[in-house]
Amino acid sequence: MEQDSLIKYCFTYAPGGIALISPEGYFIRVNPAFGRLIGYTEDELANRQEKQLTHPNDPGVQETAAPLLEPGAASGIAVVKRYLRKDGGTVRVKLDVIPIRDQDGAHAGFCAYASECPEAEEPKMLQAAELYEMVSEHTRDVISYGIDGVLQFVSPASLKHQLGFEPEELLGKHASEFIHPDDLESLGEQTFRESDSFICRIRHKQGYYVWFEVSVKRVADPEGPQVKEIYIGRDVTERERAQAALRHSEHNLAQSQRIARLGSFEWDALTGKMLWSGELRRILRTDLHADVTFEELMARIHPNDRETARQSMRGALAGRDIQVECRIVLGDGAVKFIRIQSVTTWTSKGRPLRISGTIQDITGQKLMLQMLEESVDRYTSLKKYNLDAIVSLNKSGIITSANPAAETITGYSVLELIGMPFTELLASEEEEAHTLLHKIMHEGALSSMEMKIVRKSGEPAYLLATPAPIYVNRKQVGCYLIAKDITEQKRKDELLLKSEKLTIAGQLAAGVAHEIRNPLTALKGFVQLMGESEHSYSQYLPIMKEELERIEVIISELLMLAKPQAVQMKIADLAVLVQDVVMLTSAQAMLLNIEICFFPTGEPLPIRCDPNQIKQVFINFLKNAFESMPRGGTIDVSIEAAEQGGALVRIADQGCGISQEQLRQIGEPFYSTKEAGTGLGLLVSHKIIEHHKGRIHIASEVGVGTTIQVTLPIYR
Repeated sequence: MEQDSLIKYCFTYAPGGIALISPEGYFIRVNPAFGRLIGYTEDELANRQEKQLTHPNDPGVQETAAPLLEPGAASGIAVVKRYLRKDGGTVRVKLDVIPIRDQDGAHAGFCAYASECPEAEEPKMLQAAELYEMVSEHTRDVISYGIDGVLQFVSPASLKHQLGFEPEELLGKHASEFIHPDDLESLGEQTFRESDSFICRIRHKQGYYVWFEVSVKRVADPEGPQVKEIYIGRDVTERERAQAALRHSEHNLAQSQRIARLGSFEWDALTGKMLWSGELRRILRTDLHADVTFEELMARIHPNDRETARQSMRGALAGRDIQVECRIVLGDGAVKFIRIQSVTTWTSKGRPLRISGTIQDITGQKLMLQMLEESVDRYTSLKKYNLDAIVSLNKSGIITSANPAAETITGYSVLELIGMPFTELLASEEEEAHTLLHKIMHEGALSSMEMKIVRKSGEPAYLLATPAPIYVNRKQVGCYLIAKDITEQKRKDELLLKSEKLTIAGQLAAGVAHEIRNPLTALKGFVQLMGESEHSYSQYLPIMKEELERIEVIISELLMLAKPQAVQMKIADLAVLVQDVVMLTSAQAMLLNIEICFFPTGEPLPIRCDPNQIKQVFINFLKNAFESMPRGGTIDVSIEAAEQGGALVRIADQGCGISQEQLRQIGEPFYSTKEAGTGLGLLVSHKIIEHHKGRIHIASEVGVGTTIQVTLPIYR
């Protein structure tokens, strides 16, 4: 129990009356015993003049104790006087009065210890029988007598009142029969003197236990081994309950302080001594029982924080509540962060009496705050110095933040971008980007996408954007878009695509020439025949028209392949596109003694695509198959619906095949299995299929052949 609590407890539960009286003669505070002595409650006596309750013929304490204030006077004075009770009676009281002085030695009042002093009466000798009757019938304590623990006598009135038994029910029984088993075990482990006392639980007649404080006097029989014992027991149940509640409160306080890492202290401003709670000693790693002064606490504070802590304590002495954070250095050199908070208690003269406060270990909080600050700095650095644009959008698609790279790419300042709907940056034809943004915000879709925006200057720019959702309290509140400017890359890809188209067109030229020569020869023969004959050859005109249309289709396909065209996404049947490619390349296949076996699907497979680019991919794959089959053979081209809403095109040749080591490098720029190859054909094909959100899988075995599978999403 701390010092302040001990003093308060002693003042409240003292059996004698105690009164604190001001220099002016007013009651400052009295304890319950003093109030009972003169019949008033503590609140009724507070701030009431002591002289008003004094008998008219008796002096007040202020007058009686005045000599104590003289230099060299005694430390106290005893006086007998009469007080007027609240019920109208008079009580004769003996007062022991001492002066009270503050820390500066100034007079601060009087402390009077009071006890009832009845009128002296003629002494009267009582007979033993009268004494026995008086004690046994009127005392509140249970008095008993026993030999070797066996009860021989118990005071009847108190026994009945306290424990519910009649004396006859206990006589002849051992006292241990009525003590709680747990207490009996602990008492058996103790060594008692001739006169001793202990606290235990004694069984009531109704079966429950009552806390008793028992005083024991042992007298050995000089004529034998027997030991006679006198027991005086007092019911202390209420006191034990109060102490148990106090212990429980102290335990809860200690537990709470331990959980919160919060210790408490009290600094006596007069003596400089400090009282520390157990948790505070644990925080500071000090001896649990050693006395600690204010200077010792200051010595533990980090040198760089010590002056700040001293100034705060000076502020507390000046009347300010303090809250300061500082570091302490432990004995092993470890450093802790603590937060000190305190309030000051003042004397009646307005001088500091004590400072009460708490010290909390905030090392964990400080480390977390430091980590948070570092995290914020890293995030800020990532945004500020990233070459890619980073913008954050709320659920409505409004831009809420942007980094410098976003300014560079879009041409808008950060202030112009914040509050702008992101869709205002998109080009008018970017319908797919609108749809994907909606899915990101409301369905959690996380797929990269290419998009076209319009800069502030009106120029177009192409971005590769990667979304990242923003979650707050497990709820999506927006998303980040990390966008890379691929405008220059798109320009290079277009040049590469044009180059590859021209290469394919040139390689197909021989087959196309052969394909055109056949219908031209037929047309030439029909024209000569018609010129040399006078008969009508109208039956040949449909044949000639059909041959001319065939020439037109072949030339159109070749021109469409070679001519630079803008990307135009539209819905087309994949089966029809592949069939056109097979027809276009069949002439070259025949020249190489290769047969293309086409296996179309029985149902349409619509896809959203640029038809020219898709044709270019399959022409490129078939051209590679031709080159891998110098001795001719068969190429199987099949189309079917795949799983998860896809369309699958499979091209299987009987060529020389590719080794697994070479297969891992297929698709890299300038890597080719052909002597004069550049490797750009497959690179362009991969890019086109990726742009159409499809995928390519190549399987090959040396000496057996190669199978290419292209999967594209079906448009729903």
